[in-house]
Amino acid sequence: MLPASHPEQAITLSEGWTPLIKTKTLGTILGCRELYVKEEGRNPSGSFKDRGASVGITQYKELGVDTVILNSSGNAGAAWALYAARAGLNCVNILSEDVLPASLQQCLLAGMPTFLFDGPWQESGQTVQDLVQSRGWSNVGTLQEPFRLEGKKTMGYEICEQLDWELPDVVVYPTGGGLGAIGIFKAFSELRELGWVDGSRMPRLLVTQYEGCAPIVKAFEQGKHSAETWADLDVLPGGLKSARPPGDKMILKLLRETGGTAISVSTEEALDSVAMLARLEGLLPCPESATTFVGLRKAIACGDIHQNERVVVIDTGSALKSIPNLLPASAITIQSHHGVPSNLID
Repeated sequence: MLPASHPEQAITLSEGWTPLIKTKTLGTILGCRELYVKEEGRNPSGSFKDRGASVGITQYKELGVDTVILNSSGNAGAAWALYAARAGLNCVNILSEDVLPASLQQCLLAGMPTFLFDGPWQESGQTVQDLVQSRGWSNVGTLQEPFRLEGKKTMGYEICEQLDWELPDVVVYPTGGGLGAIGIFKAFSELRELGWVDGSRMPRLLVTQYEGCAPIVKAFEQGKHSAETWADLDVLPGGLKSARPPGDKMILKLLRETGGTAISVSTEEALDSVAMLARLEGLLPCPESATTFVGLRKAIACGDIHQNERVVVIDTGSALKSIPNLLPASAITIQSHHGVPSNLID
């Protein structure tokens, strides 16, 4: 089911098989009888990005690729750096200049060439393409190659297995580039084709984004089939920083095919939700993932989700990687070197 000719030689750090935790208190408060949290922060680097990195690096090593490159707001860069180090490959990371310290340190400690992008983040993808053209490296950015998706879909396999081979009614997903949600629903489709789950229906998809970068939500509300570039980014450092989501068309298609919806959430609501999860359930979702619980509350309030439905919320990463976002800004000082050296591109 995964693209590896020699799975016994897979590049792995024991990622995956993360717990699916049934909430004891929050579901009751929200009015959702069966509310589960898929805890992806338990992965080795602290986020779900390890799944795509494991499968991708495994395949690129088999193919004889020696250097990969990607632009990342942090978590993907950290995961690919660590898995590349494990495999003896090189991973060039172009990171957002406001990257959180945990992700930056993971890249640096893995010994990978790491650069902070000094300029509008929307243009970082073009910098990667320029380097690919001039250096012959492999671009492993979101939906720039096929193998990350194959790794991400394992979340969908696990959800069904952990629910005794049944599909949930709703999946709630914090959406930046959109690859994770696409992967989960790819897994659902594959399991239906295999006859391992009931093929009569698909779960509904609910995606959440920050109000300061909500191109999917805007496109969905306007009835469009693709998203426009979000011009004025105003989001916390970390994930969901995708002004033009590579998976926009597929996510919007999934939303409409499954009867789902898209909801934007304020920064304050997300941070309050992190504290609420810690207080009520002992869980520590990153702020990006905490947007899902706010979106879920809003969806229940307006009748899009009913109390007798089985809901799975994807917690894509641990708040331990987002501590600076959870503290007063005055308490944090980050110094860094800016810009991608011109001679790297030349």
